[in-house]
Amino acid sequence: MTAECKDTVLKQLIIEAAQGVCTQDDIIRALDGRGAHPKHSDLVRVLAELVDEGSLMRARSNRYGRPEAFGCLAGTYCATGRGYAFVRPESGKGEDIFIPPHRGKDAWHGDRVLVRIRQDTHRSGQGDKPNRCEGEVLRILSQTRDDVTGCIVMRGKMTMFRDDSGRLPEIVISKKHIGEAHPGDRVAVKVLFRGNEKFLPQGVVTRVFGSGLTRDAAAAAILYEHDISAPFPQDAMEQAENIPLFVQEKDWVGRLDLRSQKLFTIDGDTAKDFDDAVSLETLPNGHYRLGVHIADVSYYVTPDSPLDKEAFKRGTSVYYADQVIPMLPLPLSNGICSLNPGVNRLAFSAFIELGKDGTRYSADFHRSVICSYARLTYNQVNRMLAGDWKERNLRQDIAPVLDEMNALAKTLHDRRMQRGALELNIPEPVILCDRNGDPTGVEKRGRGDAESLIEEFMLIANEAVSEVLFRHQMPAVYRVHEDPDPDKLRAFAAQARLFGYRLREKDLTDTHQLQRILDQTAGNPEQQALPTMLLRSLARARYSPECLGHYGLASKYYLHFTSPIRRYPDLVVHRMLTRMLAGEQGSRELTDMCEQAALQSTERELAADAAEREIEKLYMADYISQYIGHTFDGYISNITNFGVYVQLDNMIEGMVRLDTMKNDWFEFNPERITLFGKHTGQNYHLGMPVNVTLVNASATTGLIDFIFTPDEGTVG
Repeated sequence: MTAECKDTVLKQLIIEAAQGVCTQDDIIRALDGRGAHPKHSDLVRVLAELVDEGSLMRARSNRYGRPEAFGCLAGTYCATGRGYAFVRPESGKGEDIFIPPHRGKDAWHGDRVLVRIRQDTHRSGQGDKPNRCEGEVLRILSQTRDDVTGCIVMRGKMTMFRDDSGRLPEIVISKKHIGEAHPGDRVAVKVLFRGNEKFLPQGVVTRVFGSGLTRDAAAAAILYEHDISAPFPQDAMEQAENIPLFVQEKDWVGRLDLRSQKLFTIDGDTAKDFDDAVSLETLPNGHYRLGVHIADVSYYVTPDSPLDKEAFKRGTSVYYADQVIPMLPLPLSNGICSLNPGVNRLAFSAFIELGKDGTRYSADFHRSVICSYARLTYNQVNRMLAGDWKERNLRQDIAPVLDEMNALAKTLHDRRMQRGALELNIPEPVILCDRNGDPTGVEKRGRGDAESLIEEFMLIANEAVSEVLFRHQMPAVYRVHEDPDPDKLRAFAAQARLFGYRLREKDLTDTHQLQRILDQTAGNPEQQALPTMLLRSLARARYSPECLGHYGLASKYYLHFTSPIRRYPDLVVHRMLTRMLAGEQGSRELTDMCEQAALQSTERELAADAAEREIEKLYMADYISQYIGHTFDGYISNITNFGVYVQLDNMIEGMVRLDTMKNDWFEFNPERITLFGKHTGQNYHLGMPVNVTLVNASATTGLIDFIFTPDEGTVG
């Protein structure tokens, strides 16, 4: 075991041993009881590190304890730009801690801090909010990143940097540090000095994105903040450009030849990279033989090559509006690795034998060569499955097998739901753009039988690959979804009761009763908030080298195998499957590779998801800005102590700020998530239908502001 691993283990043992407030001798005795006997020098050093990290605190009497034992906690400092702030506990439990003005100890938004908490009363928005946890920052445990984005502004003769949110202090930019930037430009700034009582913060411009008034510059800044880069390094591009444009005969030596099999792709209308194809045949015993054929990216992207290093760094492709920042260069993602129709392609084929009732009997895997018979779209297949005779006549060669596929997919879906899978059915927005990339509309993403068909086939292929790798003890990158935090589920149960639903306390994690609530909320506009609230109560899925199961899918074995063009874990899984089929055994080296890939891929997925959400808000605000002054019907999707979030039918969401609600004095109830008017008795709650007027929408910040419309009705 490395010294670093030993320290990690010792730290965990010390944290577990530090019950209440205890002396160093108490900790030593507790460690002895756990069979740990560290050197005194190592113990002193690790204790000091734990104190520095905020995992432990030390009193003046040389007694140690977890922060909670001293009435403290560690968390993330969340500035508001209004003088006060909140600290979000890193444990994820309990409400945020209110930090009054001048109690932040110069912490910046995003810093990890140690806070002393106390129960107190403070004013929150409108009205007094009793018994809210209030605190003060004792010290900054670690600073947030020192490069930030925003705009250059003038303050008299001084050139300053201001972030869009207003959560950071303004930063002085001297003439020698401004580079090519001009007032009004959106830029990235590296913080050189955080400032003190005498001097303002100072920084240097490191990148200019363009005018601060444009949506594209704001989007570029968001990508920069999340370390997402569009251009590929020269060595990766050179490797990609040296790959032949067509599969050569020598490439498929030893592969299963499936070029004569009728397999095809089904994707969105605008898709350009096709990494999965499907086929279906009936076996003599009456069972189905489902084929899931995935682009063999691993043949071209070899370990430690320039392409592999860049794919590892990116972790995933990033999609927003009509744009994509691919994980692999276009010569691969849209070219040699894409299962385009009518051309030979290298693939990894999973053949799964299924009974008519959806029982999986066997699965076998082959490196193959295929030739996609057709490129179908979701819309086209949905029309065919709905009985559109014109569409079916155009594809008489495929329509019958699609009918069989659809029936099998529905059986697989029913079987999955019976075993306890969750189906949240939270709609997603689709941003429509013109040829210039400007938004022309926002609508809910449609989901028909074709989308469900592909989803079910990909799910069962992922499960089959996961199980075979696990049973062969081959290292892999699993997709895991751990059981939810019981406290979070109890909070969801309390909210569900407000909507008239009861959850059995002893079976809160039972997915069947959770799904019953989801089924009952379907189609009820006033209860659209419940599925989102449940999602927030669940753990976030992540990548792991351990097979920990998938709670939401009710699956013991699960990983990602089906999208190696756009996800790095899938590429690693293909490599592991290739080694297993070649008869190789697992090794420490392969396990380490999977551990690194899991950590990196999880981190990059989080960054990509955040960037996509933030950029899509820019597009939504840009689109709806043409309707300032118009009124809309919507429903309350969330309530905070500073305003009410309202979502429109097309998924665009904006806020009615509390300070615009002048007709009453409103109190926020965080337990019931309501606002209550002290004088009028007006009550705002989740799911409540409302009518709002658009007063502001910024394509450079993504902020959308509504006000509640008076009762006289709507005009748009």
